[in-house]
Amino acid sequence: MGIGCGHAFETTFEQEVSSDLTGERCVLMGMLQGAFKAQYDVLRAHGHSPSEAYNETIEEALCSLYPLVQQQGMDWMYANCSTTAQRGALDWAPKFEAALKPVIEECYQSVIRGDEARRSISLNSEPDYRVKLEAELEAVADQEMWVAGRALRPLRPENQK
Repeated sequence: MGIGCGHAFETTFEQEVSSDLTGERCVLMGMLQGAFKAQYDVLRAHGHSPSEAYNETIEEALCSLYPLVQQQGMDWMYANCSTTAQRGALDWAPKFEAALKPVIEECYQSVIRGDEARRSISLNSEPDYRVKLEAELEAVADQEMWVAGRALRPLRPENQK
């Protein structure tokens, strides 16, 4: 029995480990960061300001759309968004699925083979791991999109006092 997102589901230890590690590396963290950065960088390369690129990439996703998807489902989101958003999502989702599925499969196989566990154990065992990790985390935090986010979050209505 596994517990996730406030509900229990049937699983085995092996299935839970493989799905958890794949999820963290893909849609929950790694892929999400990669997708955000890719779109942000494309918008910036085409002259959009940091605040606009952040808003159209991250702010709207996390504050407006993802909560609705969580509450109502993606099918509801498709049925209740603008026709331009519907058309774009229907046309582009299969392309993203085709591009991402092989990468997710590669990640899953790396998890199943034990490569991801071995890498984590090996890196975590290095005496200077914490220093190297902090440098990697700082590099993420210093990305322009997250710097823009830190400047924009205080401007949200709920943060105005």
